[in-house]
Amino acid sequence: MSGTKEPGSASAGASTTSLRPRAGVLLSLLAGRTAFRLALLGANAALLASWGEGPYEHYARAMGTAQVLTTITSLGIEKCALKLVPRARRTGPQLITVFLAAALLLASAAAIWLGCATLYASDGRHLGVLGPLAGLYAALLGLNMVLVGLCRALGRNRADVVNFAVLSVIVLTGAGGAALLEWGPVAFTGWLLGGTALLNLAQLPALHRAASRPVRRDLARQAVATSLLMAAGDVAASGAVSVLFAVLARSRHHDESGHLYLMVLASSVLLNVFGYVMRLFQPHVSLTLRSADPALLDRRVVGRLLPVALWGTVWTAAAFALTRSAERAAGLEPAVTVLLLYLLCVPLFFAVGSLHYLLENATAGTLRATAVAALAGLGCAAALGLLLVPLLGALGAVTALAAGEIAHALAAWLLLRGGSRPAAPAQGPAAPPERPERPEPVAPHALPLETAAVRAESATDPTRQGVDR
Repeated sequence: MSGTKEPGSASAGASTTSLRPRAGVLLSLLAGRTAFRLALLGANAALLASWGEGPYEHYARAMGTAQVLTTITSLGIEKCALKLVPRARRTGPQLITVFLAAALLLASAAAIWLGCATLYASDGRHLGVLGPLAGLYAALLGLNMVLVGLCRALGRNRADVVNFAVLSVIVLTGAGGAALLEWGPVAFTGWLLGGTALLNLAQLPALHRAASRPVRRDLARQAVATSLLMAAGDVAASGAVSVLFAVLARSRHHDESGHLYLMVLASSVLLNVFGYVMRLFQPHVSLTLRSADPALLDRRVVGRLLPVALWGTVWTAAAFALTRSAERAAGLEPAVTVLLLYLLCVPLFFAVGSLHYLLENATAGTLRATAVAALAGLGCAAALGLLLVPLLGALGAVTALAAGEIAHALAAWLLLRGGSRPAAPAQGPAAPPERPERPEPVAPHALPLETAAVRAESATDPTRQGVDR
């Protein structure tokens, strides 16, 4: 018996290995996303040069405030699909149906609401239309992320690469139109909106063919609930950015909105690539953590939340003091000061993001805890932003973002410090006996009828043999 394996162990190991992305696939997917982020950054630098600070400030304010709609539209659906579909042997097509329907419903609701806002803009001028257009673009971009995520869950990685290559072309041609054809913020945003909408329509036929109906009601309910929990971290992060943009726009430092938006775009090249790498490994990580030892999870993940929160507090305070000193001593421009503070806080963002990623892919309990903790971080960032942004401008917004990450880690530790999984009383570790007890010999004919019945049932019932049928 020492050389035998359980029926599902070999297949499970092979499945987790097959879900790990190959180097060539990983590089091509990263190249597509990175090209899109760099195209956005370069296009915005060109837009600032073409429009000047005044029009670009209005554009940056609208796009920054609308960022949360991208996350709300996707609502964790991409992450949930990458977590659940690899585990589903028979219900994968039904899950695709649920996720596709949920994404289309959310995008339609956002489009209707923002369309009404566009029609009933208060002043009827272009600047009154820019905000709803930016919101529509953000909502369709969130839908686009869901569609390509579902394609990846189905193994269609090439669709992801092509999608972001086309998005990069749309952004760059729009920037060219602003420079050569004198497109304003409204025309440029409309161009992005139309191109993204057409790209989404091109993704739908293949996903519709992969879907399956009818869908079990309990499966749909569980999938939606998991999506909501997995969306909490992204909604909190983008919601904090949107709230801080709104507060900054109404403060005396409103002219720093463009600086903050350029900083967000520059950081997105780094942070989104980091998040995308984690997303690519999510199917493999999810299946691995599913069978992880709870004690190991508590020691290596939960046990690091409090040190990260304490270290992050000291680090953020030191980074803020260093940035203010450099600003006064060297006379740095506000944009450089904001970028410097943000770069100093990047290690904190990486640390909290990595722990959140592991917790949301481990167990149902850790997923709920880190979701609640993320919302606590959003509340902290918003409250501190209301205090700091009117005083410090964009510098206060970055400080509030860092404080929100610290609050996220601290709240998760408070919720999970008792352990990531409740201990089962019947299966608790028993103290080893001082001397092994020798069982009394039992004659074969003396076996209880209950044991014989269980053996007979196991021999005839395939559900008791560890085979998923």
